[in-house]
Amino acid sequence: MDSEMIQEIPYMDSEMIREIPYIAAMNGEWQQMIDYYQEHFEYLFSPVTLSLDTGFHLAVHSNEEQPLKDLLGIMEGREFILTKTRNKFGNTVLHEATIYGNYEAVRLLVERCPGLISIPNVFGETPLFTAAAFGEAKIVEFLIASKPEQCVDSNGCILSIHLKRWKDGLSILGAAIIGQHFETALLLLELDESLHDLEDKMGRTALQLLAEMPTGFESGYPMGIFERQFKNLSCIM
Repeated sequence: MDSEMIQEIPYMDSEMIREIPYIAAMNGEWQQMIDYYQEHFEYLFSPVTLSLDTGFHLAVHSNEEQPLKDLLGIMEGREFILTKTRNKFGNTVLHEATIYGNYEAVRLLVERCPGLISIPNVFGETPLFTAAAFGEAKIVEFLIASKPEQCVDSNGCILSIHLKRWKDGLSILGAAIIGQHFETALLLLELDESLHDLEDKMGRTALQLLAEMPTGFESGYPMGIFERQFKNLSCIM
């Protein structure tokens, strides 16, 4: 479906409203999606998937900067609306950008709407938490360095809103470990020494979670090396 066909549809039901930008995004036709929203600004924040993703959510899935940049250009001056734009999991566009490791999209979103950093999803995970859970160490460092007032306190400790998710009390450090993102886990521990004391709702610390894991890891990070580094850091701190 090309842009000419889109323009030939004067009346569209709700299914068509969702379908046009969705198909364009799934086909990697990002300019077609942008053209659609430029013509139909009123649908810019409308869900386009069953998961209630909007065009903004899909744009960061591209792992490119330009689709999101173009959408932000359409809504310039209304960026605050992004804080209320969430999918069925409560994920903002910044959550999705961290999950997909779209660093440039993260940078753009933080620049335009820094308030997104502190918004939790339905599981109680902020974008900083999801970045750690998906092993995006570069994004973790960027979020803290660019907006420290939204990430850490005056002592450099990670703010409570980012520390645990609600459902099971899993800590940001525990999430990185369970995901086998050990370099990210070490980064977190170096940033905030108090993280190793946090317990989930079953009373388990990150070190106990580590002890429960099998010795063979898909990540390729040698268990023995990581465990020694983790324990050494914990002892020093």
